[in-house]
Amino acid sequence: MFAMKEAIIGNIKITNPVCLAPMAGTSSVTFRGICHEFGSAYAPTELVSARSIVYNGLDRSYRYMKIDPEHEGITCIQLFGCDPSDFDHAVKTICNDPELGKVDIIDINMGCPVPKVVKTGSGSGLMKEPKLAADIVKATVRAAEEFGKPVTVKTRIGFTAFTEESCDFVKALAAAGAASICVHGRTATQMYGGKADMEAVAKMREAVRAYKLAFFANGDIRDVDSARRALEITGADGLMIGRASMGNPWIFRQIIAGINGENLPETPTALQRCDMLLRELEGTVSQIGEATAVKEMRSVMPHYISGLPQSAAVKVRLCGASTVEEVRQILDDCREIWA
Repeated sequence: MFAMKEAIIGNIKITNPVCLAPMAGTSSVTFRGICHEFGSAYAPTELVSARSIVYNGLDRSYRYMKIDPEHEGITCIQLFGCDPSDFDHAVKTICNDPELGKVDIIDINMGCPVPKVVKTGSGSGLMKEPKLAADIVKATVRAAEEFGKPVTVKTRIGFTAFTEESCDFVKALAAAGAASICVHGRTATQMYGGKADMEAVAKMREAVRAYKLAFFANGDIRDVDSARRALEITGADGLMIGRASMGNPWIFRQIIAGINGENLPETPTALQRCDMLLRELEGTVSQIGEATAVKEMRSVMPHYISGLPQSAAVKVRLCGASTVEEVRQILDDCREIWA
């Protein structure tokens, strides 16, 4: 029977390595904690600019790096940039902070396809500069080693296409000291369109097998079947789940149970989805205040009610809400319909 194996990142052992992928605007400390409760093994923070830390210190980006070891388990702060010295400085600054220094893993983003990140040579733009990418890993590993933190990298199957150079790219990252690599099965130019190419991910996994590092696959993992297929095709040690987890933290428990041959937990009811929406919203309010939290959650809340009766109209109302009480009233108005 197929079952999840343990993954090891540095000296960190990860049981049932099905994890929340980092997503800007989604991977808040509140949501990471909720996902961990439902089985996510660990989750990187939203991406933070290493250069911003160099020039502005921690304050400006602190809310995005905030970690909560008690509720999210293994913690991981994700950085992006294009200068090895920025990563050296950022890692040392983070690790010397009383709270952020408790982080378990430092992650480097080499996969973000957003133009404003790529045009600086950061994110997936580094796939076009393999030597620089390797130098960034080396600098980050050297800085992190002083504090006992392993370094991981998240990237894609290529910038415009998957080629043998994609395999050479991940080999260079592994040789530079990355303790784990996660590959998203799309190119940067695909952004999030088209289909994830797990065959390409498998070739990149094979390219670094000799390095004995943990390898994660990401892209189009939406349910037990797609998760099992991704593991079987790629031979990955673990999975990262991104967009399918939005409004659906239950997905981790379901996938882990399915892969391990256990009975699947019940699908959450409409009312449970409403309650979880409010829980995430209230948790986010406690972190960043009501006005900002409700505004930022407008892109998240619709995912919780997707597919429910009259959800299109309800989504419009939620996106116009500005207080928690307004959101609660909107959901209360629908409870009879959804009960």
